[in-house]
Amino acid sequence: MLRLNSREAGFEQAFRRLVNDRRESDDDVARDVQIILDDVKNRGDEAVAELTERFDGHVLASEDDWRISAEACREAFDSLQPDLRAALEMAAKRVRAYHRAQLPADRDETDKHGVRLGARWNAVDAAGLYVPGGRAAYPSSLLMNAIPAKVAGVERLVVVTPTPKGAVNPLVLAAAHLAGVDEVWRIGGAQAVGALAYGTQRIRPVDVITGPGNAWVAEAKRQLYGVVGIDMVAGPSEILVIADGKNDADWIAADLLSQCRA
Repeated sequence: MLRLNSREAGFEQAFRRLVNDRRESDDDVARDVQIILDDVKNRGDEAVAELTERFDGHVLASEDDWRISAEACREAFDSLQPDLRAALEMAAKRVRAYHRAQLPADRDETDKHGVRLGARWNAVDAAGLYVPGGRAAYPSSLLMNAIPAKVAGVERLVVVTPTPKGAVNPLVLAAAHLAGVDEVWRIGGAQAVGALAYGTQRIRPVDVITGPGNAWVAEAKRQLYGVVGIDMVAGPSEILVIADGKNDADWIAADLLSQCRA
């Protein structure tokens, strides 16, 4: 977390430097992501395997290296300590109840002229969920993306999550079991988003991609919008600015918002 205080000397210079550095970095990220996505589109599994070994140190050789089975997810759930299992179950129950109440109702009526009018809501066939791995592994994120999809009636729910050097987070696997995820693939980064959008020899494409990720994941989603649906492109979240006075707050907010491409 970077902390900047507007009451301290040199604040404006430090803030402008931060903003300019981020914009230059964004250009570099966009270029790198475009190269990765083109590679995945053209070479499929081969590109995903090479990129996963390069960035995550995980070799995708056998089927077990590529995919985490439903049995492994169930075993992770069964092995949880009772308090952790209870916490996940309570969270899942509350998320499910909230989104069931949010479901839109179909309409079917006939007006006074005898014309039948209405609207019908249908879920997409397949949704892809990006779940961060490694140091930032969030089972809550999986529950909050997977459960609404299941409530909506999505038939195929696919999770991609990086497993650096082969390490998996048991809470993420347990959450996948609890949410009823259909597929869990051990890949991450822009290459995982590309695999979900374009499909590969192993992974069938999806209709929508949701979930948080780093700058490369966010940029991949931005570039693939239109190929697939996305939830949003998240802006910066690792900066805390303490503003002293309304004017400071106004220009800081305007400058930060100009960077957010959501």
